[in-house]
Amino acid sequence: MDILKQRKRTIFVVVALSCIAMSVVTLNSRTPTFFENLLLFVTSPAQGGVAGATGWIEGRISFVANMHELERANQLLMEENQRLRIDIGRLEMLERENERLTAQIGLKPQYVGLELIGAYVMAADPNNWSSYFRINRGTNHDVFENSVVLADGGLVGRVLRASQTSSLVIPIIDDTSIVSAQIRRTGEFGFVQGDIRLWEDGFIRMANIPINADILENDEIITSVLGEIFPFGITIGHVREIHMDPGGLTKHAIVQPVADFRQLSVVFVTTDADNDNDSERDEELYP
Repeated sequence: MDILKQRKRTIFVVVALSCIAMSVVTLNSRTPTFFENLLLFVTSPAQGGVAGATGWIEGRISFVANMHELERANQLLMEENQRLRIDIGRLEMLERENERLTAQIGLKPQYVGLELIGAYVMAADPNNWSSYFRINRGTNHDVFENSVVLADGGLVGRVLRASQTSSLVIPIIDDTSIVSAQIRRTGEFGFVQGDIRLWEDGFIRMANIPINADILENDEIITSVLGEIFPFGITIGHVREIHMDPGGLTKHAIVQPVADFRQLSVVFVTTDADNDNDSERDEELYP
């Protein structure tokens, strides 16, 4: 053990002397002597080891620092990517809403003579899109009972009850709704009504069509000239199927409404500033 300790002490002394000698040689600008050259030769392996160790440590430190920078840069990129995804989603939503609003604006020149006001759908049952829904317009906006509701270039329904700031709407696709209608091409009459067996597919029924009526697929169905609530000529939808009724005296048609009830968010409502209806306006919107 003493021999081992002595060897370690000797090696330490040699390395120390070597470092001192190198410092002297480096600082001295004159030509090294034979003794100095000998010292350089003897200590060069130790110098190489020290330089190599120093370089390895510096390399590891630089590597760790670079890794931290890369991780930080990657985190920033991920955050920026998430922000861009959110922004893209918002832009797509605004674009869809703009398209719907543009389509709604097209209603005004189409139905000349109707005073219309825009409204948002405030509340609806997401599990039953044929049921009543509420809009953010009421008597304060000259919207009253039986005001007509339009969307997507066609008939949506009518106001069932109006409060000061909102109204309850019954859509034509509801099974309690009945609208006097006719075929635009031929003038044949019938009644459009909601059907619980059809609304899940987005269809309504035109019933009581005379057996000899001239009606074809894709015929346009409009509000009738005989209607008391709805103005004449508003598009309701288009015929998809025609069926004979039991008994063979009448037939009925399956009609696809123009309005898209599954994505109904903006509508237009007819207004009447001269409405003299003094009946009680119940604030409760649902019967």
